[in-house]
Amino acid sequence: MKNCFNSQSPQARKAFTLIEMLVVLVIMSTLLGIGAQVMKNATTAQGTDTAASMAESLFAEARGLAKSSGSSARVVIYSGGGTGDDRAKHLRYMGIVRQVLNDKGTPDDTSDDSYDWSERLVARGVKLPSKVFFNANLSGTPSTMQVKIPGMTDPQQCYYYEFNAEGIITDPDPDNADPVSFVVQSGVLYPSDSTPRVAEKGSKDVAGFAIWKRGNTKMFRSPKQIPNLSGDPTF
Repeated sequence: MKNCFNSQSPQARKAFTLIEMLVVLVIMSTLLGIGAQVMKNATTAQGTDTAASMAESLFAEARGLAKSSGSSARVVIYSGGGTGDDRAKHLRYMGIVRQVLNDKGTPDDTSDDSYDWSERLVARGVKLPSKVFFNANLSGTPSTMQVKIPGMTDPQQCYYYEFNAEGIITDPDPDNADPVSFVVQSGVLYPSDSTPRVAEKGSKDVAGFAIWKRGNTKMFRSPKQIPNLSGDPTF
């Protein structure tokens, strides 16, 4: 006589035990945690790479404008701080201004730089991705000028890079051996701070490009590739 107590239905033999289900849940939780961290790191790196590409395109536009118009052009980066919406543009908003020409087609001869250059952007500016900032320290601390930023009443302080009518970068002035740099870095700007703080592991989240005298550029994605870098990559 067949023992019915020892027999198992096909459906019962296909079921998972509680131990097996717990093991699967633990593995899934571990993989999800690893994936989230990888995605977080990838997003940050993508932000700095995207910012560097946006800036490089703006530099190419400024250089092209200078050569086609016969007057110098500058890439400007807002550094006026501010509050509210204005603060969100701090070290993240970029645009182009051009040199003002007189009736003879030559730059106005004046010692006041604000009259020699247009105070307004020649085109709509661009804003770098969230939590990515221009790092003036790693970029060699460019000179500053006053520019009217859209949405703000008074001219604001901005860093700038200048190309002359021949498309040569003249400020900052690179020497014959080493180019100048434009560097962006991931960071966090707290309400109480005037300068962004390096984000967690942000010392490695650096991107940008080197600019040679003739205006040609070369991208880099590591602090070690920045020309003449000394010390830690901080704001």
